[in-house]
Amino acid sequence: MQKPTNQYPIQLIEDDEALAQSVMGLLSSLQYTYVHYRNAEDFLDSLKNNPEAMKLSSCVISDVRLPDQSGLDILTILKRDYPKCVWPIILITGHGDIAMAVDALHQGALDFLTKPFDPYILINKIAQAVEKSQLLKTQQDFLMDYTNRLSQLTDHEKTVFEMMMRNLSNREIAEELGNSIRTIEVHRAAVFKKMDVQSVLQLAQQNERYEINIGSNTNKA
Repeated sequence: MQKPTNQYPIQLIEDDEALAQSVMGLLSSLQYTYVHYRNAEDFLDSLKNNPEAMKLSSCVISDVRLPDQSGLDILTILKRDYPKCVWPIILITGHGDIAMAVDALHQGALDFLTKPFDPYILINKIAQAVEKSQLLKTQQDFLMDYTNRLSQLTDHEKTVFEMMMRNLSNREIAEELGNSIRTIEVHRAAVFKKMDVQSVLQLAQQNERYEINIGSNTNKA
């Protein structure tokens, strides 16, 4: 199983040494790299030292019950303090923690496993988590690149861009702005170059993708 070169090690937070060894053995067999923490504090400290890592695809596997801060605390802190984190969280729970785990799903956890769990179920959940992380990373990379390109447009180019999105022709834009058609053609060419597209259709498709992703992020907030 070949892993993406930009994938960050799986983050395992588990204080039960036997369970941790079992999960690490499973991750190794799947050729995943990983980092093991025995408590939430060590994990969170590692994030403070390397926040950029959370923009690389990976996932978090955490027990709900930990020595001090819990797996639910980790979920809350990631959502609150690291909104650009692309790491889905899989929680490991005891039978008495199921209600908390269900609540965690509503808060954004990917899924949870009840001890003892079938290793094959964990394998599937890890694959789902990494796939989702890669999707989130792709989405974030696109938003960052698109926003950067938009910022390079001059005010006049932004106006022409918006009018192009209204499906107006060069002549219609020129008449509405009081410019020559040649001036609009120059601005249009600049918009195409800065936004890295070859046609109005490509520009519209990118803009629609941007608006959908922005709307998705707003709904999550």
